[in-house]
Amino acid sequence: MINMFVRIFFSIFLTLSWGISVAADQDDARRAASDILTSLRTGQYPKLWDSQTSEFFKSKLTRDSFVANMSMGRQQLGSPTGDPRFVDMAYSQSDPATGFKGEIYAFNFLCSYSAGNFYERIVVVKESDGKFRLSGIWGSPAPK
Repeated sequence: MINMFVRIFFSIFLTLSWGISVAADQDDARRAASDILTSLRTGQYPKLWDSQTSEFFKSKLTRDSFVANMSMGRQQLGSPTGDPRFVDMAYSQSDPATGFKGEIYAFNFLCSYSAGNFYERIVVVKESDGKFRLSGIWGSPAPK
């Protein structure tokens, strides 16, 4: 009888511990995505590449290419106006398009710039040091 109670207790404990761990990871991932978005909106592309970009993403292009493309592409948005608004989040443990396996979070934000409103998706992955870093960026004009 005591053995059964011990099993039940450990099952409940493991379930709760897993839930707390997932919630903490989600919070860390959202914080990382928000920090990345701040770096993008303030034009800190070298900093973004050096400390906030995943090794996976870095393996796909060079630092110079990243900084050049961010500088040219984002210039068209103009200056940020107002704070970004969180829209939603998605989670996965694999990406069939790239073959990446691991913790993947995608966050959508509605951002305002002098050129208009845009949806921006920031994808972060958890790296071996436990930190979430940039793995993908997408943007699209928001409907009026």
